[in-house]
Amino acid sequence: MTYRLRQKIVPYLFLIPNTAIFSLFVLLPMVYGLIFSLYNGSFVQGFGRFVGLANYIQLGRDQTFQTSLFNTFWYVVVVVSLVLVLSLTLAVLLRQTSLGSSIARIGFYLPVILSPVIVGVSWRWMFSTDLGVINALLTEWGRTPIPWLTDVHWAQMVVVLASVWSMTGFYMVLFIGGLNTIPPELYEAAEIDGATTRQQFWRITLPLLTPTTLLVTILATINSFKAFEIILVLTNGGPGDGTKLLVQNIYQTAFDASNPSYASAQSVVLFVILMLLTFFQTRLAREN
Repeated sequence: MTYRLRQKIVPYLFLIPNTAIFSLFVLLPMVYGLIFSLYNGSFVQGFGRFVGLANYIQLGRDQTFQTSLFNTFWYVVVVVSLVLVLSLTLAVLLRQTSLGSSIARIGFYLPVILSPVIVGVSWRWMFSTDLGVINALLTEWGRTPIPWLTDVHWAQMVVVLASVWSMTGFYMVLFIGGLNTIPPELYEAAEIDGATTRQQFWRITLPLLTPTTLLVTILATINSFKAFEIILVLTNGGPGDGTKLLVQNIYQTAFDASNPSYASAQSVVLFVILMLLTFFQTRLAREN
């Protein structure tokens, strides 16, 4: 084997382990799930009977699926918007290297490393209607306790706050990394020209942070669509189906209702939604 041929082949050999792992744990399950969604199968009988697009047609008549899909889109829009604003604000405030900023960064990043189950249990303990800390304080101050987790609107607010609290620190770090790539000479030149801090933010910081902002938007959108553990522990999708998202509905369809083929059809729909959103966001990033 010649030296030039080895140079061409060796890099591909290093890709074999990663390609094998990706194919085994990602690609094959995806193909299997797509095929399984075309059957009327179960965990016991396997694929069962071929039904074609019947599972997908049923989705159009499934009120629970439609409610969970609407809840998911609502949740994604609100959570991603809040995460973008809060993480960027924290990054701008804490971009300077100092002891206070470092301590604050650690404090805001700590929720990221906590288990989603721990986050859900903690917030459920705080906002429990009868035994929660928040309602105990309200009662102590002479206020009427609020049905945080038993009223749909309050439960949705608590779910959003818990999710934003657990995610913001990670994206704050990404924004800080983006801010550190902006040359300080630009700010110095703007100060010489008499630009205010607000003008520097809108004319320098925000435009140059566009790649980081799009990355944060894509990652936050994907993570929000996959939200499951925090909401399952915090509200279990309730009250009613008020906080049930698509991933939880897929899980309950597969395991509680023992209908994995129908759950696979819902998973395919979720995959297509994420693929389309990522495609458009990536195309927007290239244009900018």
